[in-house]
Amino acid sequence: MLLDNTPERSKNDLLNTNNNRQRLEGMIEQTARVVSTQHGHAWVLPSNSTNCKACSVKSGAGCSNAFSFFNSSKAKCEPIYVQNPLHAKPGDEVIIGTQSTTLVLYSLLAYLLPLVSMLVFSILGSQVFQMLSFPQEAGAILAGVAGLLSGFKLANWLAVHMHQTHEGMHPVILRHKDHFIYPASGISHV
Repeated sequence: MLLDNTPERSKNDLLNTNNNRQRLEGMIEQTARVVSTQHGHAWVLPSNSTNCKACSVKSGAGCSNAFSFFNSSKAKCEPIYVQNPLHAKPGDEVIIGTQSTTLVLYSLLAYLLPLVSMLVFSILGSQVFQMLSFPQEAGAILAGVAGLLSGFKLANWLAVHMHQTHEGMHPVILRHKDHFIYPASGISHV
């Protein structure tokens, strides 16, 4: 085994080693196909192989709901902008990853912040309308809608700000799909 600082070690070996360390620190992985590349980043389309198979069926039992007539075609995946330290080329199958804490944080921003904002605004709107001798319910409803919309705006602003300032929150290409990285515990030294 070569040490990290020997000249015989290739750049890809070092990148794979570093990516393996990142992966072991709580990365959530997804298979994707590279669509285009630019300046050390890539646009990738996640593959649907890990998604629910029932969602890909257009008109099977259990797949329809009250709003299924709005969506006549299959769900479309949006490309994701990721870091490309392996210099993957368009058409390559890769494994992308993001920190699990990042996913939790963005989920809290997307779901919890608007709901809390809506509840706080509803309570305040109800109290203000009561003091003004207007119906409390109307104040709660109007302020709740305003709180929900402002919560979405605040969550969007915070997500964009965090994405621009924290480099560790960006998704990254960990490895090519063909390459296997074995855990260090399974390697025996001679």
